[in-house]
Amino acid sequence: MARKEWSWRAAKLHGDVGGLSLKVINNASRFLTLLIILQCAQLGGSSISENSKQQFPPSFKSRPKVYKEEIGETAVLLCKVNNLGDSIIVWKQPDRIISAGLGMIRKDKRMKLLGHSDGVNLQITNLDIDDAGNYICEVENEGEPILQTNQLQILVPPKIATSHRGQNLTVRKDSSLKLSCNASGFPSPRISWQRQHQMLPSGEKTVESTSLKFPSVSRSDAGTYICTADNGVGPPVTAVIDLNVIYAPEIEVDKSWVHGGVGEEAVISCIVYGDPPPNVRWYRETMVLARNENRLMEQFGIRHRLVIARVSERDFGNYSCFAENDLGKSRGFIELSGHPNEPIISSGSQGMFSDRFNLSWTVDSFSEITGYRIIYRKYILQSNPLYDVRSRWHNIVIPDLNVREDSKSVDLLRPFTKDHQHSTLKQGGSYIFFALEPNTKYEVRIQARNTHGWGRFSEEFLFSTRSTGDVPKELPVEVHSNGMPESQNSGKELSLISPGEFVSPKKTMIVLLLLMTIYL
Repeated sequence: MARKEWSWRAAKLHGDVGGLSLKVINNASRFLTLLIILQCAQLGGSSISENSKQQFPPSFKSRPKVYKEEIGETAVLLCKVNNLGDSIIVWKQPDRIISAGLGMIRKDKRMKLLGHSDGVNLQITNLDIDDAGNYICEVENEGEPILQTNQLQILVPPKIATSHRGQNLTVRKDSSLKLSCNASGFPSPRISWQRQHQMLPSGEKTVESTSLKFPSVSRSDAGTYICTADNGVGPPVTAVIDLNVIYAPEIEVDKSWVHGGVGEEAVISCIVYGDPPPNVRWYRETMVLARNENRLMEQFGIRHRLVIARVSERDFGNYSCFAENDLGKSRGFIELSGHPNEPIISSGSQGMFSDRFNLSWTVDSFSEITGYRIIYRKYILQSNPLYDVRSRWHNIVIPDLNVREDSKSVDLLRPFTKDHQHSTLKQGGSYIFFALEPNTKYEVRIQARNTHGWGRFSEEFLFSTRSTGDVPKELPVEVHSNGMPESQNSGKELSLISPGEFVSPKKTMIVLLLLMTIYL
């Protein structure tokens, strides 16, 4: 009876593997029952593992990607899937299906499917700008489909579109202007400007902008402007714009005052700007000048010159350079004069002594210099309260040099020394200021006279005396020697007093007072 019950239960065990439950009847049969249970569990576990593997859902092995390709090239879009099984891969765009499985739906010979063990890739040859966009790889299975989106960007070289390209653009001076440079391409091009062989009007060599603005065009803005577009795809492209500015004549005068000498050559010149190129005429006072054997008119580019081969007295006067074109006219004035040039002071600004200063200068004059005027004063800032009180100029006029050299009043000449130059044009002299205050700054100006009259004053010159006891290393200490006063020694060293002649201190003071007051 016990054997029959065991056999029935064993058969039931084989028939119901998933929910087997063995009830042991007696101790003798327990071991055999457990062995059967273990064997059945192993068989059932193997079957469950195989079913789980078949039911694991597909997933993407490839990753979403942005593909960047140039026009005309080939792109391969990847779609790799894990556990693909019998699922189907569909390639599509947001508004159009391309393929299903290995079958092409879209009729485009440039597109091709590349199958492999993990999925299907999409190949597109001879790319065009319209191919840019999103491409979706979709896996169809029993559940919800899975999607992976790839982006295809078509790289397009830059292309410039401007209405000014290759043109000679002509504008009038003082008008407003905007130069534009529009460029297409992908990625968006970077646009920059430069001017050929010159800086841009802003003073920069290169400017990044889609346009150049000129609020008020000047003649200096004319030139060749270059617009460059670059996006890293292919070589940069350029457009050239030639800007021409038209304007009425403008005249620059090199020297408004020109020194001349009788019998010498004189040249006066002016620089004339204008577009259209202006016609230029020379005038003396109100009379138009023409070429003759003594008068030559030259042009070197924009520079115009009037050359007088041999100047006479009647050639001195006011001249003008007159220019005219269709947009207007202009005039520049130059004076040709026989008066001396303004003197140029050559002394150093720091004096050698505490109570005197040696002022030296040169002056250009074809005619003999016959006199000088020297004005000087203490240098006081205008912000100083004492400026109005102590800023009065002291006036020293050195009389006619030729007359004085022949006169018996030699004492008046002693502070002044005439400098004879080898050139007939350059002359000069020097003057010693006495009784100056120590450690004081002075300002001085000089004016020269010749047979034609007084010239212009020199530029302001500043000099300083030394402090008391401050002696330059290169000079001996000021001492009395041979019973002679210090002022007499210094005068003799500077050749202001003839050899063998000594002047008393009292007489020296009288001379200085005369020089200070005689021509005030």
